[in-house]
Amino acid sequence: MDGLLRHPANQSNPDFVGEPDGLDSQLDAVPTVEFQSSMDGSSSTFHPVCVGALYPGIERGLSADVLAVRAMGGQALPVCTSLVVAGRGTVTDVLDVPTDTIDAQLSHLFDTRCPTAAKVGILNHPATVESVFRHMNDALSGPFVYDLTLSGPSGEDIISQRALDAVHDHLSIPDLVTLRVHDAELIAGMEIPSLDDAQVATQRIGQLGAAHVLLRCGRLPTHFFDVDSEPPDYAVDLFYDGDDFALYEAPYVPAEDIHGASSAFLIALLRALSLDVPLTDALQAAKAYVTESLRHGREDASVDAPNYFWNRSQDAVLPNI
Repeated sequence: MDGLLRHPANQSNPDFVGEPDGLDSQLDAVPTVEFQSSMDGSSSTFHPVCVGALYPGIERGLSADVLAVRAMGGQALPVCTSLVVAGRGTVTDVLDVPTDTIDAQLSHLFDTRCPTAAKVGILNHPATVESVFRHMNDALSGPFVYDLTLSGPSGEDIISQRALDAVHDHLSIPDLVTLRVHDAELIAGMEIPSLDDAQVATQRIGQLGAAHVLLRCGRLPTHFFDVDSEPPDYAVDLFYDGDDFALYEAPYVPAEDIHGASSAFLIALLRALSLDVPLTDALQAAKAYVTESLRHGREDASVDAPNYFWNRSQDAVLPNI
């Protein structure tokens, strides 16, 4: 890990690990991209197609994507692949949308609208995988982020082995493949108790065809011999571009009662990429945005937990490093 390129959220102190005293001033000092558009996104040029599952009664998945796009001043073009009745550790039902219906949704959007980017999440069937990636490859001209999801946080099973095999054939199409540690363990066929192991896992996923991989590691210890120690007080994401690794660090902000953090992060990333911000800079900007949103929400008692990201609306400022 000694040669790992680090991108801390605190720009003035590259050795920072922990809560910075002057986070506000540091973020304010960074050049920014401001989103000037109407609340409904009607005047925005950010129109990403968001493909994923709908979670009734909870701001997760497709619902969170739509809110995150609106917070970025855009208008989402949602495509539902599954109805997942799950949350708070309980799974009630998972109902897959037929592939023909998913294909019809995508065909309609690409025929009648002009999607400027794409975030793809839960895909549940081999034919659905083929349809979604065909549309992205043939019709999308903007950035494409694939949030590779095998299982949900409440324990819901999302994708079959046959569908996963189909995914392997298309991993070279997205600009970025991102996933959680648990899903990376299943795909790489190994446990990931430390960042040392995470590097091996991301390399294995890269070898499946992904040009760029982002592993959202959370509070993962650096070395395998640190696993019995207290978790670090910072959260990390590990990026691999096929040759080199980069580590994106930010202060850890407790978010057990928050839904939609990954949507806020990936939509902010997609927005930055749509503005031609380089991928590595966009990753750093998006992580700073989400961390600041969480910190602001924790400090402002008037903000309800589910609204940490969404209530900033189009006035949200995405730091551009």
